[in-house]
Amino acid sequence: MTPRIHLANFCPECGGDLKFDPNSKNFLCKSCGIFASREKIDELRDKAENESVNKRRQLHDDYLDWWQTSKKEKQKQ
Repeated sequence: MTPRIHLANFCPECGGDLKFDPNSKNFLCKSCGIFASREKIDELRDKAENESVNKRRQLHDDYLDWWQTSKKEKQKQ
């Protein structure tokens, strides 16, 4: 698992540069303008990671379904 400290510099929405605002104790993205607490940033990162895993799993499942079909069925597609 990648340490969170390393990832704190990158926006979970656009990948832009995040800067910490000590007055509000929130992070601000210079690219997309997201303004969020550390907890919200972590939540957004977790959500994006889960979506990525689900997409990979779906692609894998689709490939297995295709692979397991007969040659005749593949030719119909």
